Amino acid sequence: MITEFLSLLCLGLSMGFEDEKKNETLTKPYLSALPSPVVEWGGNVTLRCQGHFQNVTFMLGKLQDSGYREEQRSAGHTAEFFLTNLEPKDSGTYFCAYKTMASQEWSEQSEHLQLEVTDDRGKHRAPPAGK
Repeated sequence: MITEFLSLLCLGLSMGFEDEKKNETLTKPYLSALPSPVVEWGGNVTLRCQGHFQNVTFMLGKLQDSGYREEQRSAGHTAEFFLTNLEPKDSGTYFCAYKTMASQEWSEQSEHLQLEVTDDRGKHRAPPAGK
């Protein structure tokens, strides 16, 4: 009898905890570029999104390209998105967000990060119009 009671109590508490997590507000994550947000043409950069919860799905987006979206599951608080062999079209404004398994809704977007791809003389080459 006591075992059944404890099992039901644990089940009830865990269900209440999940309901509580569904209603929590997901604070905005932090987006950074490593080693720098200014990258030479053909170079690589890591965009790191850091959230406030573990076991989440992170999403990286680009303001100038609504079709650009990368998602990554993470057991920790961060996800790293590797952008390689960059070209001028990769320049732009990036952001990230995350969602928990319980909420299934995206957090507020991170502050925007401006990524610039330069030629070897350090001059910025703007992406083609409309990109």
